[in-house]
Amino acid sequence: MSQVDITGFDLTIEQLVRIAREQAPVSIAPAAAQRMEAARAVVDAAVARGDRVYGVTTSVGAKTGVPLAPDRIGEFNRRLLLTHNVAHGPLAPCEAVRAMMAVLLNSMASGRLGVRPLLAERLASALNEDRAIAVHIWGSMGQSDMAPITDLALALYSDIELQAGEALALLNSSALALGTAALAMADLRHSLDLWSLIAALSMEGFAANPSIVSEAALQSRPFAGLNRHGVRIRGYLAGSYLFAKGGPRHLQDPLSFRSLPLLHGTAADSLEFAYGQVEAELRASQNNPIVSIEEQALISVANFDTVSLSMALDVARLGFAPVVTSSAERVAKLVDSFWSGLTVGLIEEDGVGLPGFNGLAQFHKAITSEARLATAPVVHELASSSHSNGNLDRAGMAGLAARKTAEVASLCRSIATIELLVAAQAVDVRKAAPLGAMTGRLHALVREATPFAAAGDRVPYVDPLLRLIGQRDAEIRSMLMVG
Repeated sequence: MSQVDITGFDLTIEQLVRIAREQAPVSIAPAAAQRMEAARAVVDAAVARGDRVYGVTTSVGAKTGVPLAPDRIGEFNRRLLLTHNVAHGPLAPCEAVRAMMAVLLNSMASGRLGVRPLLAERLASALNEDRAIAVHIWGSMGQSDMAPITDLALALYSDIELQAGEALALLNSSALALGTAALAMADLRHSLDLWSLIAALSMEGFAANPSIVSEAALQSRPFAGLNRHGVRIRGYLAGSYLFAKGGPRHLQDPLSFRSLPLLHGTAADSLEFAYGQVEAELRASQNNPIVSIEEQALISVANFDTVSLSMALDVARLGFAPVVTSSAERVAKLVDSFWSGLTVGLIEEDGVGLPGFNGLAQFHKAITSEARLATAPVVHELASSSHSNGNLDRAGMAGLAARKTAEVASLCRSIATIELLVAAQAVDVRKAAPLGAMTGRLHALVREATPFAAAGDRVPYVDPLLRLIGQRDAEIRSMLMVG
């Protein structure tokens, strides 16, 4: 597998996914190593001059401005990490920790932290060795992931004496929030792309009107996401019976079907904004102070305020609220004979009176409700202004925003897969033919994992289909390239 060169300025979400999930090796670019050496020289010069620099030659937080005894700077750094090592509760998944490590390494490589290359080399080695490090996810209020980051810092650097400013450089990092956010962005983008294909199969199961993806319909609302997903849905349905005379059952379908390009398009536009913000954050500093090699100075900033990240993640999650709600409505209408015109619960009556897929639809509604609640914004949260003498008087809550976004992404995977299972059953009950170019392939994929549920059969489990989708990821991605 090709390695990812860490330069400090051009890390992408795609590269982060490769590092976190595929164990892609990393290397520190030579220019980055030179930049770190030059930045460290700026810090050492400030210390030698006796400059008053926050967290470098003075204490922090409530003791801002209190000078540090030069011979106790090493002790201060060690105890500063221990002071903030208070996190407990759930541990971050291994992939989130690897993403966190890659983000921190990239930040070090920028030179803005002013840490020695030794710290970056330790981090790169831990990634390449796939070292497992326990990191707690609780304890960040968004003005740096201070409590979680100490788990990582103490695991990597407990055997060396940190030099002036290095402990604060580690603490002033939102690496866990940003790494988790980046993975969630990748998952949501793929989920939404696949969902448009799944929804197209639902249209065939419902015998919906495809006029919603006509060129005239899409051109009447010039939004990028709407056009992209509308064109794709039309491509997925190419050749479908829906385009033949008598294919659609209604002139006006329920909005959960009729608004599909608008719903998915709006989510796509929101996600595109958030995706760009997260990638910009990967190139940005989250530290205070920052080292400027050009000005040969350490500059006090508020870069650790993650409001831009929190806001972007809130926008992304909110975009998915109508997506999950409409999915629940489509599933409910497919299993309801009044709306679908098919058998109750999509299974032929066998004399026992069982409700068929209705139970699965209720489960679908339950996790959809969870996802919808998780889309609520967090950026309005406020920390107590009494903390640190009122210095930290607001909170970005990026850690919470990232976790909620990852939760939404995980729920969306199951919500979409259940809709796929129900749509495939509806298509078979309706005996709809021919299916579209790509919806037909998707239907065949479903039937590899789960058979059609005939009278007397139990409703199939969703897990085999979830596993197959994961195993056939490359094939599915090729199907999504239509349009």
